[in-house]
Amino acid sequence: MIIIINHFYLVDGNVILMTGEYDKYGKLCARVMIGSETLLVDRTPVQLLDDTLKYIGFELKGAIKGAKDIIGNKYFCPVIVNPYKDICFFPIKSPKKEDCIWFNPDHIVKTKARGYKTVVELSNGLSMIVDVKLHSFNNKMQTAIQLKQISNDRGNHPKPITFFLVPEKRKLLSKAATGKYNFGSLAEYNG
Repeated sequence: MIIIINHFYLVDGNVILMTGEYDKYGKLCARVMIGSETLLVDRTPVQLLDDTLKYIGFELKGAIKGAKDIIGNKYFCPVIVNPYKDICFFPIKSPKKEDCIWFNPDHIVKTKARGYKTVVELSNGLSMIVDVKLHSFNNKMQTAIQLKQISNDRGNHPKPITFFLVPEKRKLLSKAATGKYNFGSLAEYNG
């Protein structure tokens, strides 16, 4: 079943993949696969990723920079789309290409070579052949999985036990004539 929507859409963990597709008016949109159904969304895949990130207070440009800081300056870098829900997508070619497919690694069951292409078996029981060598596809998928794991580990580190002692006397921080607070006096207070 194909559903066409023309309004705001957020990428979630149920999205298996998305790719660019032109609508009947020649506008580049995003074909989004959820289960065995697809949606044609009136945004490009890159815009959908950015919309989703902005909705939770981030942006795609920053997510790409952060991912590159974590995994190295890789081409076609994976992106954490929602760090709170551990959702990550990776492109199989330049995201600037209209036919770039963005995969959610959580929905890839198995990959195998078919000549110079890759057969990707998806969690919904469907398979598709993509124009990428198996080794290259698997490297991209592994990089996305690694990014997810490192990001998750860093975001969920154990919190130290924190407690506060109520001091017997309090020191007042006041403003100097310059309009700045006298933080230097804290050294005397704590010493």
